[in-house]
Amino acid sequence: MKIGIYGGSFDPPHVEHINIAKNAVKELCLDKLFVLPAFMPPHKPYATPVDGEHRLNMLNLAFSDCKNIEVCDYELNNGGKSYTYLTVEYFANLYKEAEIFFLVGTDMLENFPSWKNPRKILDKAKLFVVGRCGDDMDNAKDTFYKAFKSFDRLVFSNYKGKNLSSTDLRNRLSLGLDVNGKIEERVLSYILKNNLYLGGKEAEFVRKNLPISRLTHTLGVMNLAKTYAKRLGQNENKALLAAMLHDVAKYLDPKDYKDFKPEVNLPKPVVHQFLGAYVAENILGVKDDDVLNAIRYHTTGRENMSVLEKIVFTADLLEAGRTYPEVELLRNAVNEDFEQGFKLCVKILMAFLNSSKDEVYYLTAKCYDYYTK
Repeated sequence: MKIGIYGGSFDPPHVEHINIAKNAVKELCLDKLFVLPAFMPPHKPYATPVDGEHRLNMLNLAFSDCKNIEVCDYELNNGGKSYTYLTVEYFANLYKEAEIFFLVGTDMLENFPSWKNPRKILDKAKLFVVGRCGDDMDNAKDTFYKAFKSFDRLVFSNYKGKNLSSTDLRNRLSLGLDVNGKIEERVLSYILKNNLYLGGKEAEFVRKNLPISRLTHTLGVMNLAKTYAKRLGQNENKALLAAMLHDVAKYLDPKDYKDFKPEVNLPKPVVHQFLGAYVAENILGVKDDDVLNAIRYHTTGRENMSVLEKIVFTADLLEAGRTYPEVELLRNAVNEDFEQGFKLCVKILMAFLNSSKDEVYYLTAKCYDYYTK
């Protein structure tokens, strides 16, 4: 027999999960592919997935018409951190004579050496590697080879997945943005019926007070802020919250908030960052100072910024919707070295402001001096 194992958060499951699973069954001639939602993904320390029962129900809907694919609750029932080596051992004992394949993406292959007991996984199963458009497969292969000195336990799929992520879908749903074509219809109906991924009062306030164009920008900032936070080992939930609220006051009138006291002659383009922090704290009840400061200084920057402040400042400048001439240069610089890329963002921002006729706000000038001189 040939048995496949496809693990993940599936929070929520999307159409590419279905496509990858179907392709694995076909390409590997699997007798059975088990799809397992994790109880707690060990590689996602800040993850707060939707309740396991909901994810199990969504997976059952997503794969209800798929031949040779079965949704399994083994990891949910075990509880705790869902370590892959234990899951593989379970199926190896259950199917003693079977050839076992474990499905991984490019990012998982690159991180595989840091997993718990990776050699135990390779002793029991081969890795079936599925790439996505835009993935750096060569870098992932190099990292894997340096750790294990061989590719004999790897099988590379011919399928090239679309760049679709559950993170993006959760953010879209929380902002009320369109997800049609990205989530199977029965799964989307279940999500809407059970009010999943709507977020709290913060998301509701953002949905009510920002137009679609600004919500789309906010989505880009949220996605990129989470990426940077994960890379830098920062709290991803705080990064998402600060990014969601960074432009919350963009279209609000300061006169409607009588206790908000901006400084005299505050330039109009920066009013919203201060009002946004005020609204986040006093209307929405956000009390985390780092989150509030990330909102408060996301446009101007300032001296001695925290890592979270830099993340939101940088994500705001470089999110996918930005198209100014230097943006690709800056994206590449940040991806190579976040701190140096951030400093380059400050330099480019100052050059742009100096080329305009507007006076440079003093916080931006201090930010520039602090990080470039």
